[in-house]
Amino acid sequence: MTGTADTMAAEELTYPSDSVVVLAGIPGAGKSTLLDRLFPENSDRVYDSGRLRDRWMPVLGVLPYPWWRPLLHLTYYAIVLNAMSTGPLVVHDCATRPWVRRLIGWRARQTGRTVHLLLLDVPDDIARDGQQARGRVVRKGSMATHCRRWPQLLDRAVADPTEVIPGAASAVVLDRDQANRLEAISFR
Repeated sequence: MTGTADTMAAEELTYPSDSVVVLAGIPGAGKSTLLDRLFPENSDRVYDSGRLRDRWMPVLGVLPYPWWRPLLHLTYYAIVLNAMSTGPLVVHDCATRPWVRRLIGWRARQTGRTVHLLLLDVPDDIARDGQQARGRVVRKGSMATHCRRWPQLLDRAVADPTEVIPGAASAVVLDRDQANRLEAISFR
């Protein structure tokens, strides 16, 4: 199942029940929007750092976000790694940080899970517009790093998903229109 969604039934993507689906894309690509549309807010199969941030905001929101962002990300990855032992899940991640990809691959091997990449490929300008629309804009330097790494990551994922996350079994690339047509991510 490696390729673009236009070569397969794009309305639903089905994965084995032992899967960890990593939904990846640069900030503003629409990952959270897609997850919010496909999964109920309380789904125990979906992990999105934005949902954790929203829960923390009432308490920590009085502090500047850069002060508590590292703790948020550390907590998020600890939760994701722990959840990987409980069943199939969808993990929101930009995938442009090599250490996170290696960590996900390592934990998947430990827990007997198979990783599948679902890559949301959106042009930089569209992603920046998405950030503006949601009211959370990534710092320019950080965004430049994500945008610089993304094309190579995308090419590597399509050629051989294991080059992106060790042990990954597949990679599917969706553009924004294909993501908008997607009706379900399911596990069998």
